[in-house]
Amino acid sequence: MSRLFLILLVAFWSQDLVAQGTVVVPEPALDVGRATLRDELLRFRDTLSTIDAAAARLQRDNGSASPEALVSRAHVMSEACARSARNTPPARRSVLSADANNKARLQRQGEMLQALDRLRGVLSKCETEFQGFSRPGQGETVRGYGNDRAGRVQAALREYETVLARFLNAMGIKVSPLGAKPRPVSS
Repeated sequence: MSRLFLILLVAFWSQDLVAQGTVVVPEPALDVGRATLRDELLRFRDTLSTIDAAAARLQRDNGSASPEALVSRAHVMSEACARSARNTPPARRSVLSADANNKARLQRQGEMLQALDRLRGVLSKCETEFQGFSRPGQGETVRGYGNDRAGRVQAALREYETVLARFLNAMGIKVSPLGAKPRPVSS
């Protein structure tokens, strides 16, 4: 009786039998062109995260920070937009040189180029507006208009990220979050 109980206990606590027979298949290696494309686009995407962080800090501090602190937040936002704007041309060149060898890839490549061009305009406007907000004495102007402007920039970033995800998918480039484990595939 105790042996049967032990076997049942082990069976219930062990993983599913299906999970025991799964095989983790690694992603196929990318060719040099697609690996270079992925690296360049992810490098550019990473510069955009500094804008997101700067906008979030500005929005968080809008109601409670001193005017001087808001001017400082506007300065950080302007610098982040300028940094990303400088990194747009290399990303665009990488997309242009991508091997879009079928109709779906060509369509996504065109969409990606348009998205980069739109984002470049948004980043340029962001740099200019927040540079004006970062002058001494502009704290209350930042308080009045900064949240709205930062929200618009963030909305443009979300639009770009959507197009980027579609483009990478069409190119056969899988991007997983850092630390994500591969998903098992049943055999």
